[in-house]
Amino acid sequence: MIKIYCHESIINVHHLKNYLESSGVVTVLKNESLTSLAGEVPSFECWPQLWVEENKAQQASNLIAELKLQQSAITNAEPWYCKTCNEKIDAEFELCWQCGGLKP
Repeated sequence: MIKIYCHESIINVHHLKNYLESSGVVTVLKNESLTSLAGEVPSFECWPQLWVEENKAQQASNLIAELKLQQSAITNAEPWYCKTCNEKIDAEFELCWQCGGLKP
């Protein structure tokens, strides 16, 4: 097994775990409940970790890079305006929350 990801937020780690497993990469989550030890040991030692089999490490790394690229594209994208009601919508949304109109 090889550690491929570590983050202070369990939410981020679980999101990546779900993403990898939906792509066929089996993962093991370690340190999930060690946050209570923070202060007794260095906090980063208690962060949740995601591990994969060594033969899947390259595939997992590629998937992580792909996900980060997708997230970066969404973060840097411009907001759009609904053609029906002219509401300003953040780029990551596909539907207008005002009227339900589709992203152009």
